[in-house]
Amino acid sequence: MKAAVLKSFNAPLELVDFPKPDVGQGEVLVRMTAAGICGSDVHMWMGEDPRTPLPMILGHEGVGVVEEIGGSEPVYDLYGRRLEPGDPVIWDRAVVCGGCWFCAVKQLPNLCPSRWVYGIHKGCSDPPHLNGGYADHILLVRGTKIISLADWGSFDPVALVSAGCSGATSANAIELADIKIGDNVLVQGAGPLGLYLVAYARARGADNVIVIEGVKSRLDLAARLGANLLLDFTSTTAEKRKEAVMSATHGYGVDVGFEAIGKPEPALEGINLTRRGGTYVSVGTAVPMGTIPVDFYHQLVLKQLRLQGAWTNDTRHIAQALQMVRRNLQVFTDMITHRYPLDRVNEAMASMAERKAIKTAIVFQ
Repeated sequence: MKAAVLKSFNAPLELVDFPKPDVGQGEVLVRMTAAGICGSDVHMWMGEDPRTPLPMILGHEGVGVVEEIGGSEPVYDLYGRRLEPGDPVIWDRAVVCGGCWFCAVKQLPNLCPSRWVYGIHKGCSDPPHLNGGYADHILLVRGTKIISLADWGSFDPVALVSAGCSGATSANAIELADIKIGDNVLVQGAGPLGLYLVAYARARGADNVIVIEGVKSRLDLAARLGANLLLDFTSTTAEKRKEAVMSATHGYGVDVGFEAIGKPEPALEGINLTRRGGTYVSVGTAVPMGTIPVDFYHQLVLKQLRLQGAWTNDTRHIAQALQMVRRNLQVFTDMITHRYPLDRVNEAMASMAERKAIKTAIVFQ
């Protein structure tokens, strides 16, 4: 079984053959059909994520087909459907303990201290080796939350890869922001995270959905998902963008703002565009990216602003992301602008690192 292995940072991934793993009781061996390349993967490739063990198989976004189920006991998906070989599936990239204070009392499994993620936390030196998505197979351990896609009929698996990460994480951010019908919403950045935020905000009944982005193809996708005020930061000044936002919101500013860029500096503009009593959510920053100065009195206290972080997601958010993809299937298919086979994985990584792609997927035959 073949996988692309990260052996050293800032170096090409290497194709390595691994033996077929033993599939234990409750485990599921999945043949990959598509794996998404996330911006987080690029950070890990570059050695910017302190969680990255070496050597490892990257890839925490995936869709595949059940090839083998271990043991004699049946395995069921989240909806109680018995899994069978040949079933297309997607899965929660995170495995949590379910019994700690965060999981059981606060209902925040995304903050579980024992939480680990396929393609992020585990190396591939020891069996079963296949614990990342940049491989033709992945072994899902007992306790992994799996969703059968058998009811989807014929579909392009690349359209769904982002649902398990950016789609789910943005659903968590939307939930934390608690958008109300008629709210004005700002989304900074129209990569996969931002595009999902636009779709969710529109679905929640937002009035104006304002997007700040510098790439026309991304702005076009945002418009197709319901954004009605598009501000290209390459051709506008911060002052012009403020005038446009204030004009659209009767001079108040947006009710909710989202940082979906992955670096902290734009948050200062976003905070200033959020009204008094509003909420500003940072969801795009996945690795340490430094600090920014915030005027606590003028920007937070006097405005009674709620400043909120959003870290990954719970399993329910994956289900929500799948519903959003189903509603906007063509748009999320078009969001995957670049596709590569596994043996061209380094070209695939470069397409994301160099921002040539909105989203790149590895496709398997």
